[in-house]
Amino acid sequence: MRGNMNPMNQPVTRTSSARPNSDGRREQIIDAALKVMIAEGVYRATTRKIAEAAGVNVATLHYHFHDKEEILFKVMELLVANYRATLANQFAAPQKLHDRIADLLRFIWSEIEKAPGEQLALQEMTLYVLRHPHAEHMAREKDREFLSLYADSLRMATDVRPEDEPQIMELANFIYTSFVGMLNQWLALRDADLFTQAMNNLIRAAQELAGSMLSSRPRRRGQG
Repeated sequence: MRGNMNPMNQPVTRTSSARPNSDGRREQIIDAALKVMIAEGVYRATTRKIAEAAGVNVATLHYHFHDKEEILFKVMELLVANYRATLANQFAAPQKLHDRIADLLRFIWSEIEKAPGEQLALQEMTLYVLRHPHAEHMAREKDREFLSLYADSLRMATDVRPEDEPQIMELANFIYTSFVGMLNQWLALRDADLFTQAMNNLIRAAQELAGSMLSSRPRRRGQG
């Protein structure tokens, strides 16, 4: 995938004393870092290789970023921003929750098929930061951000009310965690038919959960 937030879903910020940007160099380095990570993997994406790909020297890279972990964090931020914009554009039209679930998952899958290397890099980023105790908070932040992408899209369905928030978060978490497991299997096997079968099963299960959620809530006054 190439992208009304509640407080839980506010964009994650990281305190940093990195130097001010100059001539778009920070963006240049972040874009280069993503390309290197996709091409060579996160573990092999050294600051030297990233600097080379960005067309800057290592000293310039470290002028803007303290270390590789900070660059990783910014790459994650870039991907989340891209995914959020893509989803907002794709799902601007009004839609009921039942249809939103199916269309959301099928759209995300179509975007993943276009950029599988990006998804593999994302998985590697998570494992990388979990192996570095001082950076493991980044894995939690990444998880919250990606969960919020699903929740935000579901929350905008026309038959969802503000009081449905706990159930929407439960539904989003069910879809997100199930989808990540399916994605990991696909990255290993590259069996599109098996993935599609699992996705259709997930869609049906999520729609059933959503239907149960909507039918069990109290009726509003004036409703028959």
